[in-house]
Amino acid sequence: MRMIAALLLYCALTAAYAEVLPEVLPNAQLAAPPVPPPGFIPPPLNPTGVLLETRELASNVYALMSNTPFADNAGFVVGDEAVLVIDSHFNGEMGQQIIDAVRQVSDLPIRYLLNTNAFGDHVFGNYVFPAQTQIVAHQGTIDALSKSSVQGIARTMRGTVDGDLSVFDGVELRIPDVGFDRQWSVELGNTVVEMHWFGPSMSPHDSVVFLPKEKIAWTANMIFGAGTIPWARGGDLVAYKQTLVNFAEKINPQTIVSGHGDITDGDAVPRYLNYIDDTLTVACNVLRDGVESASVYANAELDAKYPIEPTLERLMTGFHRWNLKAVMADPAQCAAH
Repeated sequence: MRMIAALLLYCALTAAYAEVLPEVLPNAQLAAPPVPPPGFIPPPLNPTGVLLETRELASNVYALMSNTPFADNAGFVVGDEAVLVIDSHFNGEMGQQIIDAVRQVSDLPIRYLLNTNAFGDHVFGNYVFPAQTQIVAHQGTIDALSKSSVQGIARTMRGTVDGDLSVFDGVELRIPDVGFDRQWSVELGNTVVEMHWFGPSMSPHDSVVFLPKEKIAWTANMIFGAGTIPWARGGDLVAYKQTLVNFAEKINPQTIVSGHGDITDGDAVPRYLNYIDDTLTVACNVLRDGVESASVYANAELDAKYPIEPTLERLMTGFHRWNLKAVMADPAQCAAH
């Protein structure tokens, strides 16, 4: 009888876990990221008090820049007959702030909303956009969100908002309508807007929005703003490097609006590639020489040759230690380096 009871309890717990699991997925392939290294701090993304500044980058092309370090940015493009928005931010309040910024410039309908990844700070404002707005994302983002919930994503992101889950109050998960594999595009009169997926980077489905004529790109979490380094949250720096190579071969932006941080330029790509090469070399040398890896990544500091934004120094140091630890935990990356 005890064995039967234990078996029934195990089955019940297994079933309960299976029901809960989809709720904790912010992204289908990032349910359980590695344990952070010493000194790592979550990105500070709390939207409370965040104001978005409208910056005109080209005719009818606007960036929406956060007034606090590393909180989310967005953007929009005004066409002849409609408006396209890039990302919807953290919650309904921030999504409405984006809509209000658009309305300061144009009364045209918001026909398209592009979601650059599956994290809540990029998609949780979706639900306040008009019902007729067509939401576009990489199919992997759609699949991840379809397996997720507001509560699960909020729990996953609680460290980024200082544990204040009230910032997610009232959020409704609105999943994108249109998915793409490698590329999607639309003509808005004289402006063409493309959306690309070049491979995994910070997360598996980070996508890039690109305006070929204006040479402006929104890079979400793949390339952060000025004075930053990449963060391979999923752990694979070799794949991240290849994604950046694909990006550089396909498009050549002069202006980069990141998901987080200040506007930068196309030189961010070689800077990111150099950083990844250097980090892979350091980590692989540690493994080759048999040095105790934890003592290396736990105390690692960024080389002064990387021009880090002073307000982001602690955050970027944590990213650097995370990247080192990820390679040292996966020696196969050294074989591919």
